[in-house]
Amino acid sequence: MDTLLEDYKAYYKARMERYEGNSLYPNSYQSEKALYEAMNSCTELIQFKEKIGDLNIKNAIALVQDQASARLQHYTQLQESKRALGPQWQLERIGSATNETEVVTIASECEQESMIEISVDGFIDHVWGSLIPALEKLDVARNAQYPSKYESVRQADIQKLEQYLRDEIKDIENQAGNWKPGWRLDLEVVWEHRHRKNIPLSDDVLRKRLNELKNFQ
Repeated sequence: MDTLLEDYKAYYKARMERYEGNSLYPNSYQSEKALYEAMNSCTELIQFKEKIGDLNIKNAIALVQDQASARLQHYTQLQESKRALGPQWQLERIGSATNETEVVTIASECEQESMIEISVDGFIDHVWGSLIPALEKLDVARNAQYPSKYESVRQADIQKLEQYLRDEIKDIENQAGNWKPGWRLDLEVVWEHRHRKNIPLSDDVLRKRLNELKNFQ
């Protein structure tokens, strides 16, 4: 038997065995197994050219499917719905690929689209990073005991903070709109786990602050 043929059979067998028994790569294992069986059935290396058919494309698709499935499961368990979009979209679209270029293109486009969603979602951080602290300062200014001669200063502070809140919300929406046109600050998103877990406020206090912010939208 041709030594080169033996080497190729050993190579494809090793590729198959790499995924054998690995629960994260069921599709890849079946794909590599099909490739190995095609190669192992050859008595001459040239025969593999005909027997391989579309197995290489199926192999590339299988790897994307397995990796996307693992990532989707991981992000779903963490309740990271935005980060789960990339692998979710890959699983939905990768099956339509007909060649290696399309596999790479589809996988990359899904990741790029999901990164935009993740980036825009990150603007919600401003709610507790800058808006709620400004509300707390506004509370202090509204309720502080000032000598009467400084009442004008208190009113100026209040107006300045109120204007800051309006401007900050508008600026957040404008910046996010550069990534996703038409985006508006949805305060209800704050309650989703990926954001709520970052806010060290009770539900009652957070609800109060969010209701106050609606007055500045």
